[in-house]
Amino acid sequence: MVLLDLSAAFDVIDHRILLERLSFPYGITGCTLEWIKSYLTDRHQRMVIGTTTSKKCHLTFGVPQGSVLGPKLYCLFSKPIGEIYRRHGMTYHCYADDTQVYMVIKPLDNWVNYFSKLELCLSDISSWMSTNMLKLNQDKTEMIIFTPKHLKASVPNFQLKVGNNVISSVSCVKNLGVYFDQHLTMERQVSAIVKSGHFHISNIGRIRSFITTTACKTLVNSLVTSRLDYGNILLNGINKTTMNRLQKVQNTAARLITRTRKHEHITAILADIHWLPVQYRPQYKIFTYVYCALNGIGPAYIRELVNLQVPNRSLRSSSTKQLTVPKVRTKTYGERQFDWAAASLWNKLPNSLRQRKFLECFKSQLKTHFYRIAF
Repeated sequence: MVLLDLSAAFDVIDHRILLERLSFPYGITGCTLEWIKSYLTDRHQRMVIGTTTSKKCHLTFGVPQGSVLGPKLYCLFSKPIGEIYRRHGMTYHCYADDTQVYMVIKPLDNWVNYFSKLELCLSDISSWMSTNMLKLNQDKTEMIIFTPKHLKASVPNFQLKVGNNVISSVSCVKNLGVYFDQHLTMERQVSAIVKSGHFHISNIGRIRSFITTTACKTLVNSLVTSRLDYGNILLNGINKTTMNRLQKVQNTAARLITRTRKHEHITAILADIHWLPVQYRPQYKIFTYVYCALNGIGPAYIRELVNLQVPNRSLRSSSTKQLTVPKVRTKTYGERQFDWAAASLWNKLPNSLRQRKFLECFKSQLKTHFYRIAF
């Protein structure tokens, strides 16, 4: 996987190119185009340091950051990048200005050919960006090769040459706030969550005697629980020792809110404040994604991974909304794939729960289902 880094992507978008792109490929014309043009033009910015204010600077490029339209306009502006990836046979994902390109290579494949294709693709991307007033930050572009531990020695030490820069493989990358290590153990990510969680718990603990239980719970949810939940679907299937490290953070946070001592049993405390244990929270997300995909309200790339069982003949189980479980070769990696985990877990849900017609009703009853298991 290669993670591309763009220099000040939102700040250097050329308004003329953007408006032309909106007009021709997307067919946005007339009053709507004039609205967008008005939104972009005649903007100014200035710097304030203490009581000193700089002069206003007229902005002739860029889209407003922190706005709803900013990321959307950037995605529309940069859509041709996807065509370049597809032309080179590369798989990619884009989230605003964060782009990741990846490909699957078997150990016995010709790695030289794959890396040559990737270098050519990145070269075309860099050229397109230069033409469209963007800049690929080659110094911050990273590459990582994911591999099982037992095959680590057989992975060639390849480097990518992009322009005048050489990109070497690293052992860990940070992608959209989540750390990925080359063996996908997620230990680096868990360590970061644990460190951050204990830091904020310690700070809240200093003021615990001055705030109410409700205020403390709000702070913990904002600073600790949010970090436990962010990207936690990637932690489904990791080893229990690593997951227990996260559970200890949640336990400490729960004791802080309820002001209970370390020796008191944690199960009753978690049930009292209505917190699902850490191990069930990724599964809750998986079930929600599957439900959305089956009911046509999930993203296309999730719907492609969820397939209903279609029996050869009519059976009573045909209407139970069970999923086809794909075949996998390994437990460590294969059973952590979204399609396998989603199908395996979904098929174990009670049929009445799978048949819910409304998302909010499904989520409410799903949480009740997990509470019965956990407590």
